[in-house]
Amino acid sequence: MTLKLSEIRNLQIELDERIMANHQVNRDQTRTKRILALLVEIAELANETRTFKFWSFKKASEKEVLLEELSDCVHFVISLGIDLNDELESLEFKPRLETLSVQFIDWMAEAARLETEFTVEQYQKVLSYIASVALALGFSAEDVATTYLKKNEINHHRQDNQY
Repeated sequence: MTLKLSEIRNLQIELDERIMANHQVNRDQTRTKRILALLVEIAELANETRTFKFWSFKKASEKEVLLEELSDCVHFVISLGIDLNDELESLEFKPRLETLSVQFIDWMAEAARLETEFTVEQYQKVLSYIASVALALGFSAEDVATTYLKKNEINHHRQDNQY
């Protein structure tokens, strides 16, 4: 199972250019903030899964909520890959043996490393967690792509309305 990245990348370029023009900033000026935003989105997804909340009986959020949070991660990851001119055509969905909690910790650590090690290799490590976390949550590449497209429309609408 693979996620085709070319359409997502093109849509993200369009959204990024619009946002940056609206706010009179550029990719370099916003890189650190986008890395931090990615870390926040990973944490929000982890929070919605409740995977680490051993003290609670409450179940994870609904599939749609989890997919939307994952989509927010996709937006920021792909945006950072654009900075690096990454042209990876597809993302292979490969499971990891680690628990979901460990995957979140590792994903956040790899994403934070982008601040000091902003390379294609490091970026692709961060990107790979989209696939393994999606699989761990029971989502397909199609689920991720479909939700990205929906959230991208929402993000454009937000720009129309001074979000």
